[in-house]
Order: sequence, then structure tokens, then C-alpha cells
Amino acid sequence: MQLGHVPLALSIASFNWSPKMALFCLGIHYLPNADSLVVRAGFAKPDFHCTLTHSFTFAFVVTGIVYLIAPAYAPFAFVALVTHYAADIGSTVGLPLLWPFSKKRFTLALFKDTGYWGWEMYRGYYRQPMAWVLEGAVLAFFTWRATVVFA
Repeated sequence: MQLGHVPLALSIASFNWSPKMALFCLGIHYLPNADSLVVRAGFAKPDFHCTLTHSFTFAFVVTGIVYLIAPAYAPFAFVALVTHYAADIGSTVGLPLLWPFSKKRFTLALFKDTGYWGWEMYRGYYRQPMAWVLEGAVLAFFTWRATVVFA
């Protein structure tokens, strides 16, 4: 999933809506993709993307750190991370959810991986019918949550 990450993160924030919570959920939801910045900076090979930052171990560590700083935000951090994985697991690249205990990559293979950076990634992803189905479902859920919160 590409652009759908935004309404997904905001949907999570809608359960305790505030601008601060919205920014927090957006930041934490996108945190697993910080690995692509490491690749772009030249510190890792392209296959580093979707590795350790896309595992439950990473989710538990980040949630633990958040709990130590702001306990009320910890459940939102965990849900934001796990929903990021749920959004990405449809890609053929697969996710090592059980890392470091297993290197097995899990995938639903709903859409072909089109990379992790740039316009070609977006063009390739949105040429696939399943992309529109998934993004439409997320947008519909966000719209419903927005009507609940702001009505």
C-alpha cells in the first residue's frame, strides 16, 4: 500500500483524536519505512528495505520505548506499527514478521512489489487493480471514522 498509509494512520488516531495524536500515529506508522532512508543514504543495500523494521520484534521494542516516555500512547504505537505491516503484507516482497527468530517472509501476494522509492514505485503500484481495492477500503474506513469523530 502506498498513499493509503496516511488515512490508515489517521484512522488509528481517530480513536483518541487530537492533532498531537494524529502526528504521532503518522510518524509511528511510517517509522518502519525509515529503512528506505538508510538505503537511499548508501548505508545499506536495497534489499535492506522491509527487513528488521518490518518485524514484531521492532514493534515491541518501539512500543516499549513509547511506553517508557508516554504510556497512554503505547497502544497507539503498537497498532500503528502492526497496521503498517498489514498494509505491506499484500506485497510480493514479503515481511520477516518473526525476525530474528525466523527469516521466513510472509506475504499475501495481492500485488506485485514495485520498489520502495520514487515515481516508478507509485506508477507500478497503481497500475494494479488490487491497489485500488485496498486503498479504496482504507479510504472508506477513514471516511467512516471521520464522520464518527467530527459529526
